[in-house]
Amino acid sequence: MIEVRDVTRRFGSFTALSHASFVVRSGEIVALLGPNGAGKTTASRIIAGILAPTEGDAIVDRISVRDDANAVRARCGLVTDSPALYERMSLRSYLTYFARMYDVPQPGPRIAQLVELMGLTSVLDRKLASFSRGMKQKAAIARALVHEPPVLLLDEPATALDPEMTQTFRELIVSLRAQHRAILLCTHDLDEAQRISDRVVIVDRGRIVREGATDELRSAGRPSFRAELVADEAPVRAALGTAGVTVESIAASNGRLEARWSSDDPAETNTRALRALLDAGARVVSLNLETRSLEDAYLAIIKESRQ
Repeated sequence: MIEVRDVTRRFGSFTALSHASFVVRSGEIVALLGPNGAGKTTASRIIAGILAPTEGDAIVDRISVRDDANAVRARCGLVTDSPALYERMSLRSYLTYFARMYDVPQPGPRIAQLVELMGLTSVLDRKLASFSRGMKQKAAIARALVHEPPVLLLDEPATALDPEMTQTFRELIVSLRAQHRAILLCTHDLDEAQRISDRVVIVDRGRIVREGATDELRSAGRPSFRAELVADEAPVRAALGTAGVTVESIAASNGRLEARWSSDDPAETNTRALRALLDAGARVVSLNLETRSLEDAYLAIIKESRQ
């Protein structure tokens, strides 16, 4: 549904995006992650047909942004972190205006559905200038969805939303994925990305540095393990040292010890570790693989890309 093909975007001598390529399929949420200034917003605006690529192309619903940017815009719903609204309009007039622009038949029921979802029914006839920042963000989300676009481009969409509305919006995004929409989520909220994204694209300094399934990126790297023990620290350290296991940390927690280590060969290392611990008289309550968070994976990938 979205295909970014070797896209470069320059602003004078500054290259905001360099030879970027990735795909967002129908029925998929892809999180585009990166530091401030990495090129995320530039990428989303090129896909939306707002910025023209200097080189390369973006294809949306089989339409090239170079060939027909207007047709691409009609197929996208864009939400930014700081929406520019027509503040002299009421919310009803604002949504009706965009519904008619997109040739939405009988926009009234669609608008009523969206404002109820966003919790804005009671302010439907108030001017947008009187809205709080969070209410304006909700209005922008409703505007992006009014024509039921097949592609959603979400650039920090939960900015200024309260926790309850953030959860509602998260559930909405997931439901839209189930309707076979292609969704690109640009966010700094890595916990949010971990919860809902199917794949992750990481961009740094204008270049794609890693792409993959969310779970695959989290599980990549050297496997780490946590053992919960009933034992004293000194014999545990001695036993693991004898087994050739490099202990990364040992800490007391709730009357038990938690020992952590990593291994490139878990079957061999963990077998030795368990045998040594049992021989030392330690009671092993559990031994678990520790899955790193998306935040940990992201930070490691950014650090690696800059070495």
